[in-house]
Amino acid sequence: MKHVIALKVGPVQGYIAQARRTRDLWYGSQLLSKLAREMARSLEASGASLIFPHPEQVSDMSTGVANKVVALVEDAPDQAARRARDAAKSLLREEWKRVFGKCAALLISGAEALAEEQLDSFLEVHAAWALVEDAPTGYATALQEAERALEARRGLREFAPWKQTPPEGTHKSSLDGARVSLLRRDREKGHLWSALRIGLREELDALGVLKRAGGSPGQFVPVPSIGLAAWLQAARARHPELLARLKEACDARDFQAVSTKSRPWVEAFPYDGQLLQPERLPPYFEEYAIPEARQAAARFGRDFVEPLRRAMKTEPFPYVACLVADGDRMGRALEQLAKRPDGHQAHQRVSRALAGFTQEAKRIVEVKHRGVLVYAGGDDVLAFVTPMDAPACAQALATSFRSTLEAALAGTGADVPTLSVGVGVGHVLESLGELLTLGRRAETAAKKAGRNALAVLVAKHAGRERLWTAPWTADPVRQLEKDVALLSRDTLPLPLGKVHEVAALARRFPEGTADAPTLAQLLKDEAGRILARTEAGRAPKPLKPEEVGLDLSTDPHARESPLVALERWSARLLVADTFARAGRGLVSAKDKEGAR
Repeated sequence: MKHVIALKVGPVQGYIAQARRTRDLWYGSQLLSKLAREMARSLEASGASLIFPHPEQVSDMSTGVANKVVALVEDAPDQAARRARDAAKSLLREEWKRVFGKCAALLISGAEALAEEQLDSFLEVHAAWALVEDAPTGYATALQEAERALEARRGLREFAPWKQTPPEGTHKSSLDGARVSLLRRDREKGHLWSALRIGLREELDALGVLKRAGGSPGQFVPVPSIGLAAWLQAARARHPELLARLKEACDARDFQAVSTKSRPWVEAFPYDGQLLQPERLPPYFEEYAIPEARQAAARFGRDFVEPLRRAMKTEPFPYVACLVADGDRMGRALEQLAKRPDGHQAHQRVSRALAGFTQEAKRIVEVKHRGVLVYAGGDDVLAFVTPMDAPACAQALATSFRSTLEAALAGTGADVPTLSVGVGVGHVLESLGELLTLGRRAETAAKKAGRNALAVLVAKHAGRERLWTAPWTADPVRQLEKDVALLSRDTLPLPLGKVHEVAALARRFPEGTADAPTLAQLLKDEAGRILARTEAGRAPKPLKPEEVGLDLSTDPHARESPLVALERWSARLLVADTFARAGRGLVSAKDKEGAR
């Protein structure tokens, strides 16, 4: 008798978000992907026919796997589920054993027993299954029952007291404060502590140590390096000798270099981008236990960093984009396919298509655009991208996702899912948790805007947040390019001060108060006056609303009232100003090959 079996491994969002370094974020995602892949392998060994993920994706270690596994199993689904759970737990223990061998010198006495308890209480594997009846919709009904039972099971929580007693005075983890730290209190600067970027006051439990030390240090690109990638490539094109001197100085001090494999843009400067920030040099030198760190940092900045910054004549733009993408109405499309006579085969075709998209997402982010893919599995994507490239990268992902699924769903009659993408732009020295929250808030805004949309949320270091959303059908990337050109052009530019004045004008009228024809005309006239006003040196010529892409119609049947039009226009221009600042005086993404 055939059963549909569904399994989920977690926790996901909370575990991934608990990160201070890029390596924490990346390895947390990779670990959950590895555990899901191991469960899928176990089901295959039990004779199951995999649906999600596709068997080809399971064997391809270069792609991510979503935390949910769905398969068809002939008999004894309970035994297959237990074997899959045990396989995931066994893999987690193996990963810890490998990391423990690397980090044993950093850990307290008794760390092994504490780690075993922390790991056992961390991993959650939930499973449910349902019998496939011999009927045209048997697969669809069984899948629905299994998924309903799985979600009900996930709503239950198991709590058990800690049995291991940590040494007196042991601190809790700095990442979430939930578990006791395994790190020694007596620490030395440099050596393995520096290689793993563990701060002198940082505390990590078993899960934190696993994330920090799970990968190879050189494989992780620091967030500041991603944010400053465009500036560094411009420096390589214009002042290669000064950049080469800086790189040689970093190499002479044994600073951790980043692997440039599959990321050509990293070659410009394969070191931590925070070395370009003068205020970050002293703590960086202290972390590497360089004698007289503050004086050495000052000399380093004076001799190697400042000459390059002065020669560039353009300050590095210290912001980075967190890109979060999610498929729209995937559940509806899968439900439509499940009702077909070949339901599970149709799902397998979609599964294969999603595996192909995962591979393409890595190329789009890391090769075609200057970014780092943290995770891509199924219809979910998480990446960090230099701000200049973020809108184009988001568009390329959305286009690839739709075209991939169109091909997989051709002739089925099912609705083709789309991709909503959120781009959160924040300071490179902001915590990873905050950057990730920005990206997720932007993705939520894209969903609320009607799906199949782009949302950009900009959080300046000390200023208001700016949010702009637009459907992909409106070609928002092209609109942003026009706005960036409008703010940057030499002839008849749009001063940013006028944009702020228009935004302030819109804020004076609460929502719903400017619908009357008289007030609508007042808004149109006042916005026109602001744009037409000339100012010596800043706005030498009057501007008209149509010249700056502002459509103000007083027609009561118009698609947008003047108030809504003003709000959306000012939000869009203020967001565009961020990208204009990011690219001011630098080579564009299209020119990056010439900068190599």
